[in-house]
Amino acid sequence: MTTRNDLPESIQLGASILFELRAQDVQLIDLRGIKDVTDYFLIATCESEAQMQAILNELHKEFKANKVPTLGVEYKEGVRWAVFDAGMDLMVHLFEEEKRAEISLDRLYADGKIEELNEEDFVREATKKSGDDNELV
Repeated sequence: MTTRNDLPESIQLGASILFELRAQDVQLIDLRGIKDVTDYFLIATCESEAQMQAILNELHKEFKANKVPTLGVEYKEGVRWAVFDAGMDLMVHLFEEEKRAEISLDRLYADGKIEELNEEDFVREATKKSGDDNELV
């Protein structure tokens, strides 16, 4: 099992945000040597589009505040799947439950090392909430 400190900062931060905002079934897929576009997928299930938007906004805000580089977000209302792209280190995939089962990234990338993440390993200190100036969606 990978420990938190063995993971890049982007994964530590991303996983912490997912757990803080109550994402479910958080998995990490290690794609090093398998996929050229990124080293890791962080995958989570959201209960609603509103939760997905909140997570995307928080990822954007916190990555910016911590000076962790990002490439952008793929999100379209009603699609039930969003991607937060942190470049070579990480892509965060957020799904509503049915869409996650349909796309099944864990099956598509079964060659990678797939790990269920535990919330206790990614608790971080509470951060101050700022205004809405950093929101994406």
